[in-house]
Amino acid sequence: MLLFASLFVPVLAALFAATSQDARALGRSAVAASVLAMAGFGSLAVIAFTRGPVWVGELWMIDRFAALMIVLVSAVWIGAALSSVRYIGEEHAAGILSSRKVRIYYGLLPLFALAMLVAVATDHLGILWIALEATTLATTPLVAIYKKDGAIEAAWKYLLLCSLGISVSLLGLFLLAYAGVGAGLPIDRALSLGALRGRARALDPQVVRWAFVFLFVGIGTKVGFVPMHPWLPDAHSRTPSPISATLSGVLLNVALYALLRFRTLVDLSLGQSDWTSAFFVGFGLASVLFAAFVLLHQQNYKRMLAYHSVEHMGLIAFGLGMGPAGAAGAVMHMIGHTLAKSALFFSAGEVLLRLHTTKIANVRGLWRTAPRTSFVFMLAFLGLIGMPTSIIFSSELTFLFAAARRSPAAAIAVIVALAIVPVGVLHHLFAMLFGRPDDIPGQAPPAEPLTITHVVVAVELALLFAGGIFFLSTPGFEWAASIARDFTVGP
Repeated sequence: MLLFASLFVPVLAALFAATSQDARALGRSAVAASVLAMAGFGSLAVIAFTRGPVWVGELWMIDRFAALMIVLVSAVWIGAALSSVRYIGEEHAAGILSSRKVRIYYGLLPLFALAMLVAVATDHLGILWIALEATTLATTPLVAIYKKDGAIEAAWKYLLLCSLGISVSLLGLFLLAYAGVGAGLPIDRALSLGALRGRARALDPQVVRWAFVFLFVGIGTKVGFVPMHPWLPDAHSRTPSPISATLSGVLLNVALYALLRFRTLVDLSLGQSDWTSAFFVGFGLASVLFAAFVLLHQQNYKRMLAYHSVEHMGLIAFGLGMGPAGAAGAVMHMIGHTLAKSALFFSAGEVLLRLHTTKIANVRGLWRTAPRTSFVFMLAFLGLIGMPTSIIFSSELTFLFAAARRSPAAAIAVIVALAIVPVGVLHHLFAMLFGRPDDIPGQAPPAEPLTITHVVVAVELALLFAGGIFFLSTPGFEWAASIARDFTVGP
């Protein structure tokens, strides 16, 4: 009952947005809906963490991995709702967004969150597939909401590439169902994750292998692996910043979650994980190395953040290919990436509201005019590139140690990429914060107020750096490893 009540909350929020004419009321209702849903889903997550998997009928199951994803989605949803009150309010007041577009925004935000929550809470792989496609349909109008500066092109690219990818993954889903029926499952249970796990040893290995190829390419498009990534920089950079934070901070993790659920079935069927690990290591390395060099030449700070998503999804994939220890590091990295990237996009929204530009060359001397935004922006960037004691530092250390044993050459390649990234990023960052501004005679910049966005980002950064200390401890590693066991197959 609690699950269905929690799922109904975002539906009510979307219906309210469709009927209300008060922009301020829409913002307050968005925050209230996110908090209420977090309370319900958070209770289920606590039960999963403390007592084991929570089953609701045959279609819904929340284990520790799903519980972690629920917490991440709900937390970023709350942050996005709070940030939207200021961001969308400012753009509405400035005439950038009409009242109709504000209603569209607040109607689609909870539906987007609902689709992600359904994806991670269901045990039925067909519902999971539908929910992934629903995330695309819910966010495409948000990518195109400004209807200028390439937003329409970005929206079409996002819709076409992600829908093409999800269609390819449907072939893999059909093959997996075919293998389930061949293993003796009734057709109505052939897409149940629990039922397929129970019959995994009886699944036809060849059919399962081909299913995984289609699933990896299809869902990997949604994750943003190179070379299936072209939609990602455009879509993430064109949307309102709270939506960019949600797309980058949790949607990519949700897509990866889905891929890992399928991977578990393949590994159980084959009796080993080396075959699927080769996919993750190969595409992970390609994504990390590609992004490292592209980041050196970025001219738009929101696109720069988007390419960081490509890099970090590659890092997570690399960790997933490095055995149980690497998988534990990947769990840490998912958490760290969610906190750091959402904090950066929220902060980028403050920069955009103040300067009305996303071009790096047009942002100079930000530290002098906006010290609060500059401080959290810099700290979030340092956390993202792995400064001690951030969670990302702990995760990278964990799976690099694992890689040193399993694949030293791959570990060296990642270390080289991780050395290149700060060169480009810090060059752009320091120019934005400390570069000489083009002052306009007779005009002093307005004082920077303390906003709710600053508070949201400060909380995320506190968790990012405190969490890194926790994950460097034995209990922290064991906690991450316990979650990783829900989607890994031991040797």
